[in-house]
Amino acid sequence: MTAQIREILIYKGKRNGLYTEPLKEYLKKRENVKFIFKSTAMWRGYVCKWEIKNNKLYLIWLLGFIEGNKQVDLSYLFPNKKEVFADWYTGELQIPLGEILKRINLGYESKYEKDLFLKFKDGVLISEREIDNREEFKKKK
Repeated sequence: MTAQIREILIYKGKRNGLYTEPLKEYLKKRENVKFIFKSTAMWRGYVCKWEIKNNKLYLIWLLGFIEGNKQVDLSYLFPNKKEVFADWYTGELQIPLGEILKRINLGYESKYEKDLFLKFKDGVLISEREIDNREEFKKKK
């Protein structure tokens, strides 16, 4: 699989790329929604932008493709909404940080200097942790 287009997360005023796709959990419950393959860099057929405000995760933008190569936006899933509180999401968001240490053209496998993990329960941020990958990377060389 080709490296994938990362979703965007705005956190503490900074724009970050994600190694996680939080909308997947929501889509598991929506059998009537079928995004289509658009490119090898976007197998899932959509890309999103997220924002954390007041320790809550919000979906604020979506670009997707459905049958007939039709382009859709956030209103396709959430009519009349400008943003949606992601109360369906429980898990960790992974944000790669710093310089790239090793580029791997497969999914989200490239390794960066650090990873920030944000843990959520029902869309609410409950903890964060940062891992420094530089030492581990040096050992593997």
